[in-house]
Amino acid sequence: MYTQMRLIIVESPAKCQKIQGFLGPGHTVIASMGHIRALAHDLDAVGINNNFEPTYEFLKEKAKAIKQLTDAAKGATSVILCADDDREGEAIAYSVAVLLKLNIATNPRAAFREITRNAVLDAVNNPRTIDMNRVNSQQSRAMLDMMVGFTISPLLWSYVGPALSAGRCQTPALRLVVERERIIETFKSEGSWLISGEWSTNEKPVNKNSVWPAVMTESLSDEESAQNYLENHKDTKVGVVKKAETKPWTESAPLALMTSTLQQQASNLYHCNPKKTMQIAQKLYEAGHITYMRTDQETMSEEAVENAKKVILAKWGPTYVKTTMPPVAATALTKTKKASAAATAAELPKAQEAHEAIRPTHFENSQLPEGEDWGLQEKKIYHLIWLRAIQSVMSAAKGDNRLVTFDAEGDDGDFEWLAKWRRTTFPGWKAADEKDAKISEAQDSETNETDASDVSWKLGESLAPTQRVYWQLLLAKPQESKPPGRYTEASLVRELEKKGIGRPSTFASLIATLLEKAYVETKDIVQEIKESKTYSLTTLGQWPPTLSPFQLKKGGEKLRMVPTALGRSLLDFTVKNFPDLFAYEFTATMEKRLDQIAEGKEPWKQVLGDTWNSYKDRLATLKKAPSAAAGSGGPGGNPNPKVREFGNGLKAVLSAKGPLLLKEGETKEQTVFYGWPGSKSFQSLTESEALAFIENAGKQKVGEAFGEFEGEQILQKSGKFGSYFEWKGIRVSAAPGDSLEIAIKKLQEKATAPPVRILGPFQVRTGQYGPYLMKVVGGKDKPQFVNIPAGTDLDSLTAQQAGEIFEAGLKAKAAGGGKGGKGGFKKFKKKE
Repeated sequence: MYTQMRLIIVESPAKCQKIQGFLGPGHTVIASMGHIRALAHDLDAVGINNNFEPTYEFLKEKAKAIKQLTDAAKGATSVILCADDDREGEAIAYSVAVLLKLNIATNPRAAFREITRNAVLDAVNNPRTIDMNRVNSQQSRAMLDMMVGFTISPLLWSYVGPALSAGRCQTPALRLVVERERIIETFKSEGSWLISGEWSTNEKPVNKNSVWPAVMTESLSDEESAQNYLENHKDTKVGVVKKAETKPWTESAPLALMTSTLQQQASNLYHCNPKKTMQIAQKLYEAGHITYMRTDQETMSEEAVENAKKVILAKWGPTYVKTTMPPVAATALTKTKKASAAATAAELPKAQEAHEAIRPTHFENSQLPEGEDWGLQEKKIYHLIWLRAIQSVMSAAKGDNRLVTFDAEGDDGDFEWLAKWRRTTFPGWKAADEKDAKISEAQDSETNETDASDVSWKLGESLAPTQRVYWQLLLAKPQESKPPGRYTEASLVRELEKKGIGRPSTFASLIATLLEKAYVETKDIVQEIKESKTYSLTTLGQWPPTLSPFQLKKGGEKLRMVPTALGRSLLDFTVKNFPDLFAYEFTATMEKRLDQIAEGKEPWKQVLGDTWNSYKDRLATLKKAPSAAAGSGGPGGNPNPKVREFGNGLKAVLSAKGPLLLKEGETKEQTVFYGWPGSKSFQSLTESEALAFIENAGKQKVGEAFGEFEGEQILQKSGKFGSYFEWKGIRVSAAPGDSLEIAIKKLQEKATAPPVRILGPFQVRTGQYGPYLMKVVGGKDKPQFVNIPAGTDLDSLTAQQAGEIFEAGLKAKAAGGGKGGKGGFKKFKKKE
């Protein structure tokens, strides 16, 4: 039963108790539970044929929350709308006002970006009204997303596959992943040879402290050139210093975190995906530990800066406090004090509202309070937010670089050698730095140079022009150029932000959708190893040089985003037929226009009309003539856009899970399925590529002879998990470069590995992919193997249960053409 009082309506119930405690008697705080209404789930809701008048409906699943709101409002003297302070929150506040029939022009709307006593009281006592420009911007975004999704997705169902979707931001995000993969696939690596060495001021140094590394600044084009260079220098060790200089370096403190950089850091440092990171940040915000987590601002309010300075002064002293700060962010507490701060914020990019960086609400807490129930990930992310906020107010780190260039005798100025030393003279913000917080948003991996030891620095400092130096080692090493790396979730967030695709608050859901829809998968890339060699000289007059084995490594990437054949096929269709609608530039321009709407500078219906008019004619054509318009039909003008005929029964078919190749037999049972070449989309595969793929697939199934052991052939085959060796029914993984000796060793180890348990005719063993059953059959038959389903309790497994698993596994293998044996089985758990 609600009494006469001010009703405060927030979004999340997690905030209610804390805010109620700040406001005290005379206030009742309840939650709307997020959005209470949405566009009707129908294209007509966008109003394409009704001057873009939207149609909304209150959400059935929010019926309980809606009743609570209406009941509470009946007994309230006033209602203050306190949804989150962004466009989404503004729309929620507007929906609540519509529900309660409040006066939009006059009803108070309070906004705070941290759940602290001062911030909440200030907001409630100094409310504004609903900003309809922000509401219209959010509404336009929702209508645009529905318009694009609800018109393009049905075409995908006809041309590509069922249950697929295209999106105004989702599809350009997919395009980034696919285009990066195609760059990698077409990349032509170029080889060269790097010449490096160890040098000293003494021809015969007495210890290692007088030796330093150096590298020739220009690589040589081929192996012969590298050998020639070493041969030209085998009879003289001399080099002459050309230039020696000390240059100061300064490294400014990183900025406090905003939404996108928090996602990047959490992904890089803790392997916490963007979606999970935002869930954690939401919980930290609602608990009052950090400020609002959806922001594109990297500066903090004046009050926050002063609080951070107090921590720095107490822990490190005045020299560690930054003397000049960027313009402070405009917040509810500072914008009335400094109009210039608000003006500065207005000039910043507005992928979403610019207010203040994500920061702790209590700077004295470097860790979450003891006694509260927080997990390890929550604790790490909170501390990261605290650390970056503190560092942003600290002075720059400073130091020196010592650079020495010299010529080797006989080079005649054609080549230059370089030696480098680095030292830190003042750590600045790095005094607060920690091992797990050094990854920059600007790159996938950190390449921080380490400081030289005092002895090494003094050695570099002692070198001067015209001084003679002597090589102690000359090394020629091969290297190859590399393509750009595949995206991690963190680097994809960075690229989305850079290209203006979506808002920081939507990056997490965009990436999650690509993964959930199986347009993209996250996987480890197998490292390819190419055997090579290095050449080295260590003594005067040595020839030939010492040859040492060397491995050139390529790939080996962890947790990278790779497009699936389904994702490629979807993208090829959308980009071919709607190149402008899914261009990066179009998406970025649309974000700017939405910002213009939020600022009251552009009519929101104009944006919707322009977008619809840009592609409606093509949409109508594709809906009328599917196969002809899309060009998806195969040879011979096949009218079915989901089937491409290559002749002799060979077909490409678009299934629900993506494209596949098959060869029809006279009966259904004789039809052979071949999978799909992952680097091709359904539309782009040629007949010659299809024939080559099925020929290779046949070889992989039969396997190629790799060698012989104990009178039995060792076959090398390719399966779901990569290349493997098979001998007498035993399978082990095959790594690039494995010799016959290594293959035999692996097979012997698996063959002789003791079983975990013996259950009648079955042995329970553990292999590369987990536990499995081996049944030794009498006579000369090879043993049979079946994987044990994940989650099975091996300790309580009985012989009868093992038999059931084994039979189910054999059936699954038969049904899947020899694959599987892993899933779809009953789990056996320990009995209580």
